[in-house]
Amino acid sequence: MKQKEMSGYLKVITAGVGILLLVFVLWFLPLVLKEPLTRIAGSSGYRGVCKVTALSAVPAVMCLIRFWGICGSIGQDRSFSMENAVRLKKMSQYMLLDAVLYTGFLVWFFTAGWYQGAAWLVFPILLAVFISVALTVLCAALSHLVQNASELQEEQELTI
Repeated sequence: MKQKEMSGYLKVITAGVGILLLVFVLWFLPLVLKEPLTRIAGSSGYRGVCKVTALSAVPAVMCLIRFWGICGSIGQDRSFSMENAVRLKKMSQYMLLDAVLYTGFLVWFFTAGWYQGAAWLVFPILLAVFISVALTVLCAALSHLVQNASELQEEQELTI
């Protein structure tokens, strides 16, 4: 598969993930959470959770935007560039922000006593924290590797 072709496929996947993310956060979650959260936290608690979930989508969308840029670099045969290392580092920071947001939400969930009425919600919140932390570490590691590869590529170009 050529770089341009791979870049195109990655962009299609990125756009698909972005659309699914927005549908999930703006339609599915509010629909599924309305009854249990209204019951245990009232309508204001439900609206607050909807705001938190929408807010948590912002770092994820920012990551997708950065990844779109990486896909463009791949299409231009500049996969291992300092620019991509910086993008990956930013993605790591965005995911760390999401992990902190979900951890704060988990603390709020227990402090407000919501776990008593909807204990099943603990698992998805913990899953969101775990996925955010995993993506934080993954993006940071990839950023480091891409930076090293970029430096090696520059050294190689200078010696030739």
